[in-house]
Amino acid sequence: IHFMIDVVNKTCSAGVVEEFKFQDTSIAFRVKNFSDGLIRVCLGKAWDDAQAVTVGSGIAETVISNTNPQTGFTREATSTVLIKASSSGTIEVIRND
Repeated sequence: IHFMIDVVNKTCSAGVVEEFKFQDTSIAFRVKNFSDGLIRVCLGKAWDDAQAVTVGSGIAETVISNTNPQTGFTREATSTVLIKASSSGTIEVIRND
C-alpha cells in the first residue's frame, strides 16, 4: 500500500532551476530522477551550489535538511525544493514525512 501525501512531477529543462512547491513543510523529500543526466537538489527558496545534492540518472534519493546550529541544531523544514537538471527530463519529488 502506498499513501501519497504530497507529490509533484515536472519536466525540467536543462540548466534551469525549477521550483517544486508543496502544500506542507517537511525536513525530507524523496527525489526521483527520470532524466538522462545528473540533477542537483536544494531544499528551501534560495539556490546554493555549496549545499546542492547530486542525484544520478535513474536514481531516487531522500534529501534531508541540514541541522542549523543557530536554532539549536533543529532541522529547517521547508515546502520548497529546487532542482537543476543537466539534461531535460521528468523529475518526481515526494514530501517524505
